[in-house]
Amino acid sequence: MIRNVAAIIAGVGTAFLTVMLIDSLNHMIFPPPAGLDFSDPAAIEPYLATLPIGAFLLILASSAVAAFAGTMVASRIGTIRPFYCAVVIGGIVLAATVANFIAIPHPLWLSVATLLGIVASAWLAMRLAPESEAGANSD
Repeated sequence: MIRNVAAIIAGVGTAFLTVMLIDSLNHMIFPPPAGLDFSDPAAIEPYLATLPIGAFLLILASSAVAAFAGTMVASRIGTIRPFYCAVVIGGIVLAATVANFIAIPHPLWLSVATLLGIVASAWLAMRLAPESEAGANSD
């Protein structure tokens, strides 16, 4: 039980670290204007309107890669089935992404593609993760 809790915590940590790293890369490639207040959606909307497609694709990639990486880490550490890791980690990444999209309006196509990408990535990680001996017998 403790190992599975640790696995989920490690998976969530991996997912959030992945998002932070890819978002940092995005900000290095496409730097925001100096003094932009990210807590003010009205200030962010004009900035988002100027971003090229590459910046949006990195936003999409950050959540999708995070769901994949977090699910893989949790599946490798834990003894539960990879399906449960995918549901928990994918669900947490999905919830955090929805909260971000509510707080900061993004283009509709990006929101839809990102949410689908998270589900697909968590599913793919679940399919690729090895089934542990203990996980094969526990539900």
